[in-house]
Order: sequence, then structure tokens, then C-alpha cells
Amino acid sequence: MLKTLNQTVGALVTVVALAACAFILSCSSEAQTNPCPGGTESYTEYRLFFGRGNADNRQVVSDQQWDEFLEDTITVEFPDGLTILDAYGQYTDAAGNLIKEDTKVLIILVPPNADSAPGIDRIIEGYKSRFAQQGVLREINPTCASF
Repeated sequence: MLKTLNQTVGALVTVVALAACAFILSCSSEAQTNPCPGGTESYTEYRLFFGRGNADNRQVVSDQQWDEFLEDTITVEFPDGLTILDAYGQYTDAAGNLIKEDTKVLIILVPPNADSAPGIDRIIEGYKSRFAQQGVLREINPTCASF
């Protein structure tokens, strides 16, 4: 009888332990799929940094040219909303020269399941070819937001 009782208790302990593991894993899985606090939603944040100068420290993209690019390229790709900040940046080029330039920072939030990469790529390539720029700095980060 004692042997049967020990087997029953052992089986019960195993079932409780497995149930606890399943619960912990389900909580962990939910935290990974929705890490945002209540009242917010998951988004992918793109930040693009558009230098407006050239290697001679001259501005080559005027305010009017930027506004036209915003209207006919960026807004076409992301009509639902975006933020643009004026900034100032500097970097050292391959020859060791300090390059300083005015910069536009574009911030776009998109749902994480949206396929936004092609639109972002078209904006970057459009800017580079239109204004003979060597590159656009791109940051991609998961974030939480509410509107």
C-alpha cells in the first residue's frame, strides 16, 4: 500500500511540475510576442538620417529640394504619417576630414508585420540618386507606442 501511495504522490508531483513548466513557458511566450505595456502596441521604428551636405562642407540639398523630395517620394511611400526633425551631424571621411552638415531625420512607425523595407529602400535609393549622396544612415528598432 505504501508503495502504491508513493507512486501516486510521485505521479502527482510530476503532473504539477509539468503544469507549472507549461504555465511559465506560456507566460514567457506571451511576453515575447507582446512586450509592450498596457495601452501601447508594438511597432517597428525606422529612423533615416539624410545628410544635406557634401564632402566640401557645403549644403547641396536646399529646403525647397527637401520639401519636393518629401512630397513626391517619402509621402508617397508612407502616407499614413511620419515625423521629420532638423538636426546637425558630423563624421570623419575616409581621408580623415571632419565633415559637418545639416541633416534631416525621418522617423516612421509601422506595425511589425508590415513589409516596409521595400518602401524604405526606395526612399534611400531615391535620395542618393537624386542628390548624389553616398548614403543614408538607417536605424531599425522595435518600439511601443500609443496614439
